[in-house]
Amino acid sequence: MFVVTPSQMRKIDQRAIEEFKIPGIVLMENAALRTVEIIERYFPLKKRGIKTQAEIKPVETVLILAGTGNNGGDGLAVARHLYLAGCNVRVLLLSEGGRRPRGDAEINLNALNALCEKQSYPNTLFIFQVEEERDLIQAFQLIREADLIVDALFGTGLDRPVSNLCQSIINQINREADENVVSVDIPSGIHGETGIIMGAAIKAAHTVSYGYLKPGHLLYPGRMHSGRVHVVPISLPDDSPQAAEANMFTLTDREAASMLKPRDPAGHKGSFGKAAIIAGSTGMTGAAHLASLAAQRCGAGLVTLGIPASLNPIMEEKLTEVMTLPLKDNNMGHLIPESLEDVLSLLEDKDVLAFGPGCGKNAGVFDILRNILGRIDIPIVIDADGLNHISRDMNLVKSCSAPVILTPHPGEMSRMTGLETEHISRYPVQAACEAASQWGCIVVLKGAASVVAEPKGRVYINTSGNSGMAKGGSGDVLTGIIAALAAQGYCAFEAAVLGCYIHGRAGDKAARRLGETGMLPSDIIDALPGVFKDLAAENKS
Repeated sequence: MFVVTPSQMRKIDQRAIEEFKIPGIVLMENAALRTVEIIERYFPLKKRGIKTQAEIKPVETVLILAGTGNNGGDGLAVARHLYLAGCNVRVLLLSEGGRRPRGDAEINLNALNALCEKQSYPNTLFIFQVEEERDLIQAFQLIREADLIVDALFGTGLDRPVSNLCQSIINQINREADENVVSVDIPSGIHGETGIIMGAAIKAAHTVSYGYLKPGHLLYPGRMHSGRVHVVPISLPDDSPQAAEANMFTLTDREAASMLKPRDPAGHKGSFGKAAIIAGSTGMTGAAHLASLAAQRCGAGLVTLGIPASLNPIMEEKLTEVMTLPLKDNNMGHLIPESLEDVLSLLEDKDVLAFGPGCGKNAGVFDILRNILGRIDIPIVIDADGLNHISRDMNLVKSCSAPVILTPHPGEMSRMTGLETEHISRYPVQAACEAASQWGCIVVLKGAASVVAEPKGRVYINTSGNSGMAKGGSGDVLTGIIAALAAQGYCAFEAAVLGCYIHGRAGDKAARRLGETGMLPSDIIDALPGVFKDLAAENKS
């Protein structure tokens, strides 16, 4: 599913109007009709001549919060349809500085004004303009009286902090409205491209997005403010994202299912790839265990764990299905430069390498990694301690001829880039894209909404997963998943994208069974077979 930025959406609208001769007022009317459909689906409206079930309190009074731009025009059109359907409609028109709607928004305002003058129905309609602070008293009263609020104040193009007057309105709605807020295109106050809050932002129960998702719906905190997002068609040409050069996407279950390679019914263990994992040190054998088991659960034919030799007896007990290869460690419990010969032997017939989970801070780890990157030609997934070591010399990644997948969280990304962790968390798409381009590799920037970027500019924003996965070990599971997919022949970008999605879906499955607080990374692994089963069923449906 395409995700388009606000500037790309403007190009899409402009192209529809200029090249395909679809009038802007038609697009606005379609947007309003689709919004009303969503409202009617989730809220019982009191309509003329239709009785509602006695146990359901119908929505009688709807408040439309409208700005003076096109987003406000969408809201004014929604107001007209809800009034004609039988609702009592109040419109708060925010017109600071005497600004008035123009163009298509003005057409909808004129239509509403005409209906206000007629008032030929038993239900009521009126428009109240909020121009200065003294108007807030009545505005707050209207907010308190509303059964449903439709937020159409600002759209996805908001690029400056909201004013004090608008902040007051938004904050009052957040205090009063509870779950009865529907936002038009994006919650007002959310930056459409980054998802950050521009001073204050509406907390919506539902958001109706026109044509395509926007990054602000998927990135936090915008994702938290958007509630349930409904993407609705408004008669835009099918090739609009391509024409606007959109390079961002997310996955639905069906799209993820379509990416899965079919299992060869005549295949053998060698047919499904051989994955090598180098992980673990004293006190961190759990990371090696989780990454290895996750790789096997995700379909890799053979998984071999390279583990410091003194720790091998532990892993022989913990991992019965995964093979282990002791790596020389002079009984120190971590990799040493002398481990290199064993490592290269391990990699001779492998299809992918995952390196780093729990390897520790010892300098010998860097020596091994530096030598590997210059000598192997298979994809390599670098995580955790591997990332901390590679941050000493990122040129090693740039000079590697094999595909490299880096899986940092913001703290690790900060060490590799020199950027502040807060900046990376605030602008994850930008940070991931710049790093992927600079280093010539796939970057999986982990977070509540993980971002996968490739050097050529494609970006994936992950929507699966939950806060129960925010525990040590979950990243090790992801490393094993990505490695398993790469071993089975998925290209590096596909393995990273699909790996993130499957990882999150397994986390969601575990959370439904156990709750977010008590679930463990091992529960994510246990849920993986069910995810693959669900996606296979999706492919058949």
